[in-house]
Amino acid sequence: MNYYKKNMRLLKKNHRSLYNRMQEYSDSNKFTLIKNQDDSEQKAVIKDVENDIKILVKKTRSKYPTIKVNYNDKEIYFHSKYAPLREARKKIKNFKPKNNKQVFALGFGLGFHLNELANRKKYDKLIIVEPYISILYTAINFIDLTNILSNNNIRFVIDNQPNLFDVIRSDFVISLKKELSFLEHTPSLKLFENDYKDIYQKIREGINYKMAELNTNIKRSREWRNNIIANLPHIFKNPKADDFFGELKDIPAICVSAGPSLDKNIEQIKKAEDKALIMCVGTSLKPLLKNGIKPDIVVTMDGNKANYNHFKDIEDISDSFLFAELGNYYKIQNKWNDKQVFFSMKRNFSGWVEKLKGKYSPIQTGGTVAHSMVDLAYKMGADPIILVGQDLAYQKEKAYASNTTYDGKNKIKQNLVEIEDIYGNMVKTSKSFLSMLIFFNNYFSKRPNRTYIDASEGGAKIENTIIMKLKDAINNYCNKDIKLKVKKLLKNKFYRFKDNIENNELESYINKTLEELDEAISLSEKLIKQVENIENKIKEFKDIKKINLKKYKKKIKEYEKKIQKIDSARYCTERILIIELMKHEKVKSKYYIDKTKGLKEKMKYYRIYRKKYLKELKECKNLLMDLYNKNEINQVRG
Repeated sequence: MNYYKKNMRLLKKNHRSLYNRMQEYSDSNKFTLIKNQDDSEQKAVIKDVENDIKILVKKTRSKYPTIKVNYNDKEIYFHSKYAPLREARKKIKNFKPKNNKQVFALGFGLGFHLNELANRKKYDKLIIVEPYISILYTAINFIDLTNILSNNNIRFVIDNQPNLFDVIRSDFVISLKKELSFLEHTPSLKLFENDYKDIYQKIREGINYKMAELNTNIKRSREWRNNIIANLPHIFKNPKADDFFGELKDIPAICVSAGPSLDKNIEQIKKAEDKALIMCVGTSLKPLLKNGIKPDIVVTMDGNKANYNHFKDIEDISDSFLFAELGNYYKIQNKWNDKQVFFSMKRNFSGWVEKLKGKYSPIQTGGTVAHSMVDLAYKMGADPIILVGQDLAYQKEKAYASNTTYDGKNKIKQNLVEIEDIYGNMVKTSKSFLSMLIFFNNYFSKRPNRTYIDASEGGAKIENTIIMKLKDAINNYCNKDIKLKVKKLLKNKFYRFKDNIENNELESYINKTLEELDEAISLSEKLIKQVENIENKIKEFKDIKKINLKKYKKKIKEYEKKIQKIDSARYCTERILIIELMKHEKVKSKYYIDKTKGLKEKMKYYRIYRKKYLKELKECKNLLMDLYNKNEINQVRG
């Protein structure tokens, strides 16, 4: 049977990007495939020319083949020489994935175990990682992979495409419910030991990033929502960052962060004025202004009150544009001039804004505003992108440049790690800086179509950048006068898209939202009443058999469904109640010998979650009402 055609049809239907890669690989000269036409023990030989891997496809006593793989003078059978399918079934029978079954399958082999895993439905989400496309190509040619290739709930990471870090960021779920399991193909890990060490490291990095992201979402989600509501008058009358994308093609951009190396070369930046787009983060704004440098664009994204310290004492910023995230701390917008542009990192409540303002392209971040600054420069078309003050490491026990808000508060942290700096020496950095460095390394590796120059003259080595002194970078790349072009372009675009939403549209939208919130509040109060009724009945009877639970639960379900249909309620509460919801889900999934006690616990945590949900609805309503009153809208609602 022609397994290749059958498998490729399934790939084309369910995993189109991988199908395209396999098609391209099949037509390339990266391998050779020789099939034996006789009845010999060896069915075929595949030579991976790129990686110097030899794959021998051999017959077994069963009807299914096995493979023997040669690499670096080592040779290993990837499956049983006698009964590979029986071996795989035994492996999967003994495989016990943890709660809700998020599985990393490391090593594809001929896919027997993965086909069996798919057949037994032992996972909710599966990420298959195989460092060599030649291994997968062999499986596609000689094994019926219908079970695994028919399943849409899997992601393939073959030869790190798509990028494993990105797959974890987008597909992996961190919660009390969702735990992680590894399904290792042992022969693959033995033969390609160094490859899988790197893969495990990338998985750790991705999960650490997700953990940090979850913690940030929990801590800051309410703050982001409240800031977005406070920023609405600015958001709706000012352009989106999208309006500037592609408009600064081939313009050099100097992206200024606030690392300690900035002290070395800050004076050089002035020589680039009018010859490059000068962008900075909020932390480096004061040092630039102190040195007489007025940036073209200042980027800010932090919703924390502390972010305001970088802006509160500044003056004379009339020519600078503020590119702010929707949930940026609201007082910064109130202080800035009228030149404000907004971007989105898809935080909670941003969906509410997009329903009226239109979609915002998500801006990348890996834990620092410097990432967002670079991503904005990239999306605007800047080339080269020159990094300044981007240390991501400590220098003489300093983490930030002089004249920043942190000046004098630069005490070195504990539990530091050592990494290579731009000079090849070892330098100390924190785990948070290391996470930011990993993000930059990943970001630049995926975008090789631009020139990235690390002109910080200090700090951690950032991969895929050219290390250069700032003076040389300016002389080599910033040698044309672009003042009129950049200033005019920014102003023309800004005023073209400013005030593209009428006040009455915003007022009408807020009014509709307030009506929906009133409905959600009323339904939530009724739902909580039903929960309290169940709790009172438990106290009264102490035996759940005597309680008509069906009646109460039916009512609760009805209210839940009605609330779920109200978009405004979702926007006002998304991400804010993660902890409460996780606690409720954990209790709900527990087994109780005492059914009455179990019901009591479940109702308690559900009531806590729903009461906090109601509180958030009311707070959101009050914030929107305050906005109404500040805008002196006549339609006052009770």
